[in-house]
Amino acid sequence: MKAEQLVHTLNAYFEGARPDFRGVEVDVDGWTPFQLDIARALRAVPFGEVVSYAELAQLAGYPRAQRAAGTFCARNRFPLVVPCHRVVSADGLGSYGSLGLDYKRRLLALEGVTL
Repeated sequence: MKAEQLVHTLNAYFEGARPDFRGVEVDVDGWTPFQLDIARALRAVPFGEVVSYAELAQLAGYPRAQRAAGTFCARNRFPLVVPCHRVVSADGLGSYGSLGLDYKRRLLALEGVTL
């Protein structure tokens, strides 16, 4: 996807559309097989749905790696494209790194999710 297309897709997302970010390539140079698997599983979580960190780890094939899945999300450099905002803790919203919980709530609200 070209930069101009990505900007259009991002604008559409923030205007309430359901754009598909799966075609956006991300720089995965240096990622471990675990990180690649987590990213693939995360990118498959549909718009408007959430999974727990444990469910994400399970979907990626690492059923006991919920903490490591959370670490991946906390270090995610590609928000929206690798939608970590769709991952919540078992007992609530979880965290959202440097962008904070208000931003995570905003993204989830754009997708029709309230927690």
